[in-house]
Amino acid sequence: MSDWKFRKRKNGCVRCEREFEEEEVFYSCLLIEGVTIGREDRCVKCFVPEEVERDERHSIYWRTRCPVDGKRRLAVDFDVVEQLFLALAEHTEERILELRYLMSLLLLRKKRLKLVRVTRNESEEAMVLRRPRRTEAIEVRVFDLSEDRSLQLREELTRIFEGAEVEDLLAAPAEIPEAPSASEGAPRGAPETA
Repeated sequence: MSDWKFRKRKNGCVRCEREFEEEEVFYSCLLIEGVTIGREDRCVKCFVPEEVERDERHSIYWRTRCPVDGKRRLAVDFDVVEQLFLALAEHTEERILELRYLMSLLLLRKKRLKLVRVTRNESEEAMVLRRPRRTEAIEVRVFDLSEDRSLQLREELTRIFEGAEVEDLLAAPAEIPEAPSASEGAPRGAPETA
């Protein structure tokens, strides 16, 4: 398993290289290239949604604001965590699967995901999840993470969002609710409804 590589984020627009002013609105884009995750920030003038959406490296983007007094601490945006969780669904690298598992626990805690059931075979266990008001099933492999490994993944998730308060949110163990039995009519992966 190789380690994630994180590119250093700049305090300004990657296009025009202008530094952001306090309270200035800008766009952040997460880029995924193999095992490298980077974050690019672009000012409103340099941000072109169509260009970002065409670039396969850009998994997600969101609008944000430069903090006051140079404080680089950001609040966790669960919409962004959920988007990243969904964007990483097609990746099969062990490290990404572990990161998705950690994000799924965070999203379960915040009721952004619901546990449908747990499946098991000879070699692994998986949670079958769904998003509220949607019926598509999302399968996430379960990992028995050591305390050290869990801490490493938390740090990596924190670095992805650069300063987000993920540590506080993940400090307490997640309570995973009991999965409903198949006889209770749990969703079976029907297509998503709008």
